[in-house]
Amino acid sequence: MASSDSQTTGTKGVSEGRTSRGATWTDGTGSGSIGDDKPPPSGWGVRSEDGWEVLASERSLRTINPIRNLIQNIEVKPNPDKELIKLSIGDPTVYGNLKACEHAKRRFCEVIQSDKANGYTMSMGSEEARVAVARRYTTDASPLTSDDVVLTGGTSGALETAIGAIANEGDNILLPQPGFPLFRTIAEGYGIECRYYKTNPDKNWEIEFGSLVEIADERTRAIVVNNPSNPCGSVFSPSHIEDLMATASMLKVPIIADEVYADMLFSESEFTPMGSKSVDVPVLSVGGISKQFVVPGWRLGWILIHDRNDVLEMGGVRKGIRQLTTRMLVPNSPAQAVLPSLLAQGVEDPAFKAVMEELRENAKFTMQALAGARGLRLIEPQGAMYAMAEVDVGLLGFKDDMEFTEKLLEEEAVFVLPGRCFQAKNFVRIVFAAPKQTLSEAFFRMRSFCARHSGSL
Repeated sequence: MASSDSQTTGTKGVSEGRTSRGATWTDGTGSGSIGDDKPPPSGWGVRSEDGWEVLASERSLRTINPIRNLIQNIEVKPNPDKELIKLSIGDPTVYGNLKACEHAKRRFCEVIQSDKANGYTMSMGSEEARVAVARRYTTDASPLTSDDVVLTGGTSGALETAIGAIANEGDNILLPQPGFPLFRTIAEGYGIECRYYKTNPDKNWEIEFGSLVEIADERTRAIVVNNPSNPCGSVFSPSHIEDLMATASMLKVPIIADEVYADMLFSESEFTPMGSKSVDVPVLSVGGISKQFVVPGWRLGWILIHDRNDVLEMGGVRKGIRQLTTRMLVPNSPAQAVLPSLLAQGVEDPAFKAVMEELRENAKFTMQALAGARGLRLIEPQGAMYAMAEVDVGLLGFKDDMEFTEKLLEEEAVFVLPGRCFQAKNFVRIVFAAPKQTLSEAFFRMRSFCARHSGSL
């Protein structure tokens, strides 16, 4: 409809006007206004006479999640004679063997029964919950207060807020290759260009800094890093993080650090947060409770603002982050109320230790069980709950990682994700969060599959 107070539409000579009560019309049959019992004549208004024209937004159509698209649209059917084993989705709750801590579940029930967390909090999260996050993740090198914490609807919400606050349409961000595809999904939805820097699988997926510097320019707004990594299961050493900080400092580009798998390491060494190694580089560190605490459905994440020299404050990024949270109002209020007790024990929580012990054993078992699989080369995981395997498509007779994935599903009813979802040609990602018995059966089938297709059977 036209926005002016009065105008001629040019449609069948109908005159349209706006009043405080709505639109009015006049033609040879009479006159009326929206809300009258008498309907307007055929063809009234400025819309096409050919019918409805309601189009999807460009933003919605350029929003693509490769993993969800694959899982929801794959046409290959698993072998009906075998039980389907899914090693495809990074949800630690799928098989029920990894458990959320009992005291958190009890506390959640108490919160629900109390009727004290059924309403809104501040859009960036309650003060009590933000204090708990700041206390848990503050370090001597990078102290945090509640003002440096913004709570969000899951880590994905934190990523969307961080990227949306720091880059405009037409800007670019630098993403790891391989990397989690949600980075691309969010960025391209915003109209932000994605550029990919290389990582080296033979060096625990360390960043090749030359490739990073080469693709940066004056419209680069952030370097996105995922540590520990999904899909690689890699963990950066403190010295490698220092090299990253030196590179970011030289480029004068801030870092968005996806650290949702913080502390989920298989070695005895401590996790090194990105913010603790920054001297002058602003770091937006995102995390959440989904993986460490085995509650992805609770949908609670956060952004930690490590603002060296107040760069983000002066540029309005802090304000932008807070304003973006008002679009979604508040994260899960009951989960916020539970958060202080959930974070209190940290890595000493018995439930967290139990989860990590099982994942650590599963990682070892994965390496051992697939060591003899012809045509597969596993890169040893150091954290999270993923392993990447390089596929010798020539030896196995496949054209690419997608065909390998489809045939494995079709013949053995084992579902892994092709590397194409992560910008990793001829790799597949294996989630080893299932019970050991399930993994054992899956890996037996994979060994048989590889032997059969390599001609060794």
